Amino acid sequence: MSDEQKNIDDGKRWQVDYDCNLVWEQTSKSNTNLNELKKLFGYAERFYDILPSSFEKSDGPYYKIILKPKDNWSSIPDMDDNLKRNFYEDTQEINVAFLTISNDTRENNKKGKEKIISSNLKNHINSIKLRCQGNLYYENLKNKVIIARYSYKQNEDIDKSLYIAFPEEVIGNGQKSYRVKCQNLKKARRYGIYADQSSEYKEVVFEADKLGIYIANREVLHEMRGNVGNVPDIDLVQNGEQKTCLHFLYNRIIFGAPGTGKSHKLEVDSRLFENNFERVTFHPNYSYAQFVGTYKPVQDENSADIVYEYVPGPFMRIYVKALNNPNDNFLLLIEEINRANVASVFGDVFQLLDRKNGISEYPVATTEDIKKYLIKELKCFKKKDSIGNESIKSFDEFSDDDIKKCMYMCVPSNMYIWATMNSADQGVFPMDTAFKRRWEFEYLSVNDDEQVAAIKDYVIPMCFKDNKADHYIGWDSLRTRINNILTSEKCKVNEDKLLGPFFISKNMLDEIKNNKEQIDELEVKDEASRTEKDNEALKDMHQKENNYIKAFESKVIMYLFEDVMKMRPENIFIGHHKKNGKMIFSEICKAFEQDGEGIFGIEDLENI
Repeated sequence: MSDEQKNIDDGKRWQVDYDCNLVWEQTSKSNTNLNELKKLFGYAERFYDILPSSFEKSDGPYYKIILKPKDNWSSIPDMDDNLKRNFYEDTQEINVAFLTISNDTRENNKKGKEKIISSNLKNHINSIKLRCQGNLYYENLKNKVIIARYSYKQNEDIDKSLYIAFPEEVIGNGQKSYRVKCQNLKKARRYGIYADQSSEYKEVVFEADKLGIYIANREVLHEMRGNVGNVPDIDLVQNGEQKTCLHFLYNRIIFGAPGTGKSHKLEVDSRLFENNFERVTFHPNYSYAQFVGTYKPVQDENSADIVYEYVPGPFMRIYVKALNNPNDNFLLLIEEINRANVASVFGDVFQLLDRKNGISEYPVATTEDIKKYLIKELKCFKKKDSIGNESIKSFDEFSDDDIKKCMYMCVPSNMYIWATMNSADQGVFPMDTAFKRRWEFEYLSVNDDEQVAAIKDYVIPMCFKDNKADHYIGWDSLRTRINNILTSEKCKVNEDKLLGPFFISKNMLDEIKNNKEQIDELEVKDEASRTEKDNEALKDMHQKENNYIKAFESKVIMYLFEDVMKMRPENIFIGHHKKNGKMIFSEICKAFEQDGEGIFGIEDLENI
């Protein structure tokens, strides 16, 4: 076969990824069967209970789904009062069509990328097309919800795809296909939900975990009626003008038990700032000089000489950017804020955290080194001559506002400071009350509905016997039972020391799940029909099971033994204690490899 044929016949073509880049990928068709629809609506369960008799077939491609708002929907933090006014307070029945949307590029020659870019095929990389199988109209069918799934990779997980929803009135014109701008994919990946009213179809693009927000507010999002208001992760476009909705708290600390997704939540929320943010991790030796700035020896740009210059820290860098760009929002993201002595790290900047409408109420006088740095870096102190050369103004040319900016520091309203904190960790510094009251604290529960739904299909291997895992159990089931023991009268452990849903990382949980699926696929074959290659692959996969069991020991068991129940290990390792096992870490691990969940006295979990 010639190279040219290989470039065409390998089943791949030029696809458009979620950042609007051309990528050479296997031809993909999104899976939109009933099972996938059920998985998708699992993400709506944070807002709704899905009632029995849901997912029955309606007319045409539609499925009936009956939704009852959660009793506590009014306290859901992703919904402010403007949205709550639009929320369906009563049980509602919707009819959902789950369709496929795909890139319309016809070019399947790997060498044809330039052809795509230079020819009329360029139109097809700027949009994707929904192909409707049959009629969508069905005039007598009420409350229609049209959702299309876009995947550019084959066999993509439901939470990795993007979803495009259309208002039901656009399907009344008999049209069989609808084009969506690829840029909308990029914006939805950045913001979580993106509503484009400049499109004739008024489509809304969203990630799977934002389905509940879309269902609750679909009329608002499609029609832009009223004030959509303070919706995190939503970027709204109206009449071609982009408006970013930022309502988040200015000084914000996310805290919770290990594995509750604190960093992930801030990572998602920080997408609103695009590239206008900086991340820093505090540690015991972190100082004011590193955080705000100080004079340091640096190499001169024009010679090899060492000179002393003021080197800004992350706080000062974001502060200067915010002052220089008042129409943009900037974020300073602090990981593990209580691992450092915050009173020492913030120093006099601590006073700036008292804010009214986002602006510091009590400015702080600048030191001479900071004053010189601000005059050098802030745009308001610069001027240009007649030929465009830039220089610093003389002091006489400073306005009153300019003088204030160099004499005093005052955090502007477009600068946000967010942080994560884990009070359960050893070796953390206490925060005094004065520091704490200047922050808004947001607690992430170990039983957050959205996160629990995200881990419900994950499993953990147990008991390595005969060179393979003896059985698997559900990770959430095991985690929940361990947490129940920790909160019992015998242990009385605080909630911030419990196991969060992602105490074992999502990457590892995905690896375990995929490895088990591959094992099941091979073991279903008759042993005589397996090839040598199959047997070698199976051996490697079983070895991975052993690695995952060892990882559980080093993560979960060590945490429970060293950090949570160090003084009373027999109260958590109940089964091991009943067998008169020694309460030392190595012996507990050996017992775990033989008895699995039995070391906790748990014997009734379903084997998977």
